Formats: sequence, C-alpha cells, structure tokens
Amino acid sequence: MTTTSFASKLKAFLEGSFPRASDALRLGWCKRELHYIAKAIVAQHGLIVQSGPFQGMQYVPEMLSPERLLQHTVLPKILGCYEAELHSVLNRVLERDYERIVNIGCSEGYYAVGLSLRFPGARILAFDLDPGARELCEEMARLNGVADRVTIRGECTREHLQGLAGAGTLVVCDCEGCELALLRPDLVPGLAHCDLIVELHDCVDPSISKVVPARFSETHGVTFVSNSDRDPSVYPLLQRFNSYQRRLAVSEFNWGPPRSWVLLCAKNNVQT
Repeated sequence: MTTTSFASKLKAFLEGSFPRASDALRLGWCKRELHYIAKAIVAQHGLIVQSGPFQGMQYVPEMLSPERLLQHTVLPKILGCYEAELHSVLNRVLERDYERIVNIGCSEGYYAVGLSLRFPGARILAFDLDPGARELCEEMARLNGVADRVTIRGECTREHLQGLAGAGTLVVCDCEGCELALLRPDLVPGLAHCDLIVELHDCVDPSISKVVPARFSETHGVTFVSNSDRDPSVYPLLQRFNSYQRRLAVSEFNWGPPRSWVLLCAKNNVQT
C-alpha cells in the first residue's frame, strides 16, 4: 500500500468514526491558515480592500481574529472578490444617484460603508440583528470617515421600510430568508419606487426565488444573478501562497446550495 492510499484510507476512517472531532480539526486548521494568509497580506498592503467596487475601504484591526476572518469572510473582501457576481450589478447602480441607501443585514459594514464611500451625498440606514456586527459596522464607519451619514439599527421591520422606501432609495437586502416577509410592496407601497439588490435564500424557503421577484415584476425590471466560481490566479496578492491557501483565501464558505440574487430596478425611476 502506498503512503498516499494509506493516508486517504486513514482520513476516511477518522472522518467516518469521529465526524465531530474531524470537523473541529478541519475548522481549526482552516482558521489558522486564514490567519496566516491575512497577516502576510496585511503586513505588506494594510487592512485595505485591494480591488473591486469598494477599493480603498479600510477594515478595522478587530477583523483579523481567526474567528472573524472566517465568520465575516474577510479575505475575499480585502482581495476584492467577495460576491464578485454582483460587481456588474453594483456598476449599474453606481451610475445612478440615490438620496438614501437601506442595507438590511449589514454585518460588519462591507456594503453599508462601501456604498457610503461611493455615494457621498447619500444617507445610509444599516440594519442587523447581531449587536456585535452593529458594533463592527459603527467602527468601520468611523474609520472610513462616514459615521455622520451611517445610522445603524437592529431589526428592520416593514414599518421601518414604510418610512424609508421611495424614489431615490436603494435597498440592499441579505436577511437570511426574511426577505419573503419583509419585501411586500402590497404592504409597503414605497418599495414600488425603490431599486433593490436582494440575496434570495431558497435554502430557507424554496419559494423565495419565485415569489419575491414576482411581486415586483410589474413595477421593476428583473435581473437574476447566479453564483459563480472564483479563480485565485487572477489575484496577484495570492501568488506567494500554495494552491490550497489560494483557494481558501477566495472562498466564501457557503456550504449550502448555490446562492443567487436579483436586481430590481424601478421602471418609474429610470435614470440616465
């Protein structure tokens, strides 16, 4: 028996016999590798987004902990490949002019703070259920000099949207399935005049990708966006690392079904 085949059989045995311990070992190894990669990149380039629509945005040092590197997919954001499927969508909305941006599920502030930098005349309302995420978003806003325009709150309700939705508003929504109950233009009429970027969580309810876009089909242009693979070789910052580390660096750790999004552009709010 070769060394390689023995190692493969041993790995299969351990994973089958001790699944929890094997998962914990893999997770621990993943965190250590991410921390190593992140420290090497930050030592040379700083904790700054290197490319993509939010190039130049600064990240707070707290994001360098192994747990947060994994939880908040920090490395893809620093590299500029996070949710790269949406870059063309973001380029479209960046051509428009918004007075207000509503970010539902803001996490540490990648979109809330990033969009505030790209729309210096807009006010940003950022919502997240997690108090820790809200604290990080507040720190990100201060670090990037936009705290005066970014308001951070907890749960976003239809009552909140009723007061915020309307012409001149962009809604960016990633709320883990709550979009089904929240994005109701029949109950929040102002949504008919907003532009929206929505992550569709069919993993929570398989009807979401059909029901939510259908609600806006008469008032909005509807563009679906599907998940795609990352090519680590296009990011020069990763050249020094081995192939496993490069793949790990661009991974967004989505263990469920492939993700999808929808861009909804209000027909009665067309801008040139």
